[in-house]
Amino acid sequence: MPIRRISGQLVSLILATLPVVAIAHHSLLGYDTNELIEVEGDVTDIFWMNPHIRITLSTASETGQEEIWTVEGLSVNTMERLGVSPETVHVGDFIAIVGHPSTRLENTVDPVRVTLASGDALILDPESASAFGLTGSDPASSATANNEAVEAAIRDANGIFRVWTNRGSHWSQDSREWGIKVHPLREEARLAQESWVQARDDVALSCTPAGMPEAIMMPFPIEFMEQDGDMLLRIEEWDNVRTIHMGGAADPESQPPSHLGYSVGRWDGNTLIVETSRINYPFFDDRGTPMSEAVEIVERFTLSEDETNLDWTAIVTDPLTFTEPVAMPEMHWEWIPGQELKDYNCTVADD
Repeated sequence: MPIRRISGQLVSLILATLPVVAIAHHSLLGYDTNELIEVEGDVTDIFWMNPHIRITLSTASETGQEEIWTVEGLSVNTMERLGVSPETVHVGDFIAIVGHPSTRLENTVDPVRVTLASGDALILDPESASAFGLTGSDPASSATANNEAVEAAIRDANGIFRVWTNRGSHWSQDSREWGIKVHPLREEARLAQESWVQARDDVALSCTPAGMPEAIMMPFPIEFMEQDGDMLLRIEEWDNVRTIHMGGAADPESQPPSHLGYSVGRWDGNTLIVETSRINYPFFDDRGTPMSEAVEIVERFTLSEDETNLDWTAIVTDPLTFTEPVAMPEMHWEWIPGQELKDYNCTVADD
């Protein structure tokens, strides 16, 4: 069947509903959220690993020639939380994909809806599906919570020390727009950003864990834990673990640089203030914006009175990269008892 292009005048609506994290992660290939295409064919290969699953389809062009299409899906962890497993799609299945076409690679699509060999249609991107009027079932509705895990989470919860789930689509409009904002770069930094080529320079493609601040700009759960008077902040994506020194911190200048830096925390009422320096991660974001080792980050994690929500703001100062401090988009997490962090296990796909 020929590829069916679904045009739309809904780009402003879609950009207004997509969370900024989705924009950042979908920039792995770059997708046109103002257009949908439909591709159907036989599944010839499945790569079911983080950071993104990949399904290969063999389909026929308008002239009857075979075409190979790549479906670049979500992470394994996200798919599992949606209730989708490797048993959902098999090599040899005939499926149909409706999704956003890549703006950088030919024959590549980001799925919004998949129609399985059984005829069942699953929505993988509810925001885009709603904007374009697509129908189908939400696989997340079939995911059930583990009662024992829920009871244990409620029993063990203690202030900030629990697992927090990113609220994504509830972010403010300013936060969403930050994903496409032009930052106040110095000339040398601007030239470095312009020379960045994703296929060549993106460290995520080699499964290199992200450093700060990109490390925390993720659509996955985080967890705060106590350790000998300090805090551990576990971040599901990349299996990152940050140590936040509380009270017995050393002079940051005496500490070796690292991708996550050296973090010192203190409480101001119900707000945890974390100051991080000694960061040697080369990028500010996943779009090639450079960052120097002079960077300093001040984060504020504010716990709600009922301890069910956690709000985050941060200011990044890097005088060698930016002409002024940069305010990060606000992020919000909520406590969903029973939610647990999963291993990330990133694997480089063989191309």
